[in-house]
Amino acid sequence: MNSAALFRRFALLALAAGLLTSPTRAQDAAADTVINAPKPANVRIYPDLAYIQGGSPRQKLDLYLPSPVPSDPLPLIVYLHGGGWKKGSKADGRRFAFRMVARGYAVACVGYRLSDEELFPAQLEDCKAAVRWLRDNAPRYRIDREHVGVTGVSAGGFLAVMMGVTLSTQLFDVGEHLGQSSGVQGVCDFFGPTDLVQLHEYSRTARTPQAEEIVKLLGGDPHIQKIQARKSNPLTYLDGVAPPFLIVQGVNDTVIPPAQSRLLYEALKKQAIPVHLHLVHEAGHTGSAFVAPDINALVDTFFTRTLKPGRLEQEKVPAYVTESSAAKN
Repeated sequence: MNSAALFRRFALLALAAGLLTSPTRAQDAAADTVINAPKPANVRIYPDLAYIQGGSPRQKLDLYLPSPVPSDPLPLIVYLHGGGWKKGSKADGRRFAFRMVARGYAVACVGYRLSDEELFPAQLEDCKAAVRWLRDNAPRYRIDREHVGVTGVSAGGFLAVMMGVTLSTQLFDVGEHLGQSSGVQGVCDFFGPTDLVQLHEYSRTARTPQAEEIVKLLGGDPHIQKIQARKSNPLTYLDGVAPPFLIVQGVNDTVIPPAQSRLLYEALKKQAIPVHLHLVHEAGHTGSAFVAPDINALVDTFFTRTLKPGRLEQEKVPAYVTESSAAKN
């Protein structure tokens, strides 16, 4: 039997045994579990909408809407996936999108160019371009362009934070639909990094992969690429003008240590920007603790307050810290 025939025979046997690798299923970055949730009947998905015409395959978004779409415009939440800026997929937000559509939101899960394609700030520029595209197309999809929030996990949390702190600059607004704002009215950050220089130092000492990811994102060691390091630091842009923030952080996180979220919290507090830091004990980096009922309730309350005006009273204390335990969930 020749080699071609042998290969065909092996392939058929492997198929029968289920040994051939199937396409990788998306991961829910917050839950760290394979997404296998069927689409609810009351959700309509517009997949692979290009927010940059003729752009990279990564420059697309999936838009989730209620079905049927209500007559009143829907507040929008933009979901930014994690993956160390080198991997991840917009499909990672699928379960989050289903949950929030059921609560009266439109959800856009945005893909962006990864670090093997372009250095920072391309990732942030893409996220902002997606928001401008969504605002430009708001009438078509019944989106309320005045009420747009953003959430992200890990690397996506970093991008969400950057979107929130750059309201006063157009430095990262490039490309199309420049007549539309890329601003957001609320930022929900799940354990995103703040200072990449500090994280790089921590990672080298702890021997975690984040140091390599940061070098790849910035185009070199952040101690040498000082302009890039400053440009990528959210604290660079704080000028007292930013939307409210919800920061959720695992106390046992050894990938993005809690000090990173504390740093952001203290900086926002100093600027009198509304910020709520919630620390989850017995939780690390990702995991089911971050989609537990109490955390979902925090997220729901935050976006109701920021994107659905008049539904809830505003926070009486502009900056505060709360805690919970994953062991109780």
